[in-house]
Amino acid sequence: MDEQDIYANVEGPSGLHIKWERVQSSENIYQNEDTCCSVETDRTGPALSDLEESNTVKKRSCIATALILGLLCLLLLTGLVILVFLYTKDKSNWELKMLRLQTSYNNLTEKQHQLQTSYNNLDEENHQLKTSYDNLTEEKAQLKKQLEDATTDLRKKLQALRWTYFADKYYYISSTMQTWQDSRNDCLQKGADLVIINSPEEQEFISSRKISTWIGLTDAETEGTWKWVDGTLLGSLRYWAESEPNNGYGNENCAKISSSNLEKNWYDESCDFKMYWICEVQLI
Repeated sequence: MDEQDIYANVEGPSGLHIKWERVQSSENIYQNEDTCCSVETDRTGPALSDLEESNTVKKRSCIATALILGLLCLLLLTGLVILVFLYTKDKSNWELKMLRLQTSYNNLTEKQHQLQTSYNNLDEENHQLKTSYDNLTEEKAQLKKQLEDATTDLRKKLQALRWTYFADKYYYISSTMQTWQDSRNDCLQKGADLVIINSPEEQEFISSRKISTWIGLTDAETEGTWKWVDGTLLGSLRYWAESEPNNGYGNENCAKISSSNLEKNWYDESCDFKMYWICEVQLI
């Protein structure tokens, strides 16, 4: 058999199968077998190497993925711990704030209760005071009316007893004459005293009587120091006649108003001299 008569049909590396259709020589068969084996070996080697490399890449990818997932889990766990810590801390702070607010609320409620009680007490006291005020106002009105009635009645009685009303005061003009001291004693017995002149109007009223009368002015205690019967010193309001007081006889220690029409009509006179007198009293 000739070497050219041998044919071979070789499939691709994927099948790795060699089919012989015609064999002419044993040498050629063995030679072709070696060649096929050589081809098979050459074709199988690179395929296995790629597969191993692919598996290695897959393993490395899985390890990297696992590491990444583990790291993410660690980060997630860390975040969760932090959140729990912050939540616990915030919850503690919130509870503390709530406790403080509750305490403040309780204190304010207690103060409100106390204020309400105080208000109620004050309102009750105000009501009582208003009632008392109304009662006092009514009593005042009654007393005022009684006083007016009593004053009117007293005025009538005083007028019947020769008392004259002028500028909220009553004046008694005597019908007899006595010494200055006896005149004053009579006024004191009537609950009054010798007249004290405090105003130009009163001076004019007394002078209009047209009679010489004792007034409640004397320097019997200290010569030249004139005092009214209530103990007050003679002030700037004075109506001494010209050259008066002069203590003419050395014992003129009592003052009188003369019956002259002069504006200044005061004179000093001996206290033992007898003349009319004027008593004065202010009821209110």
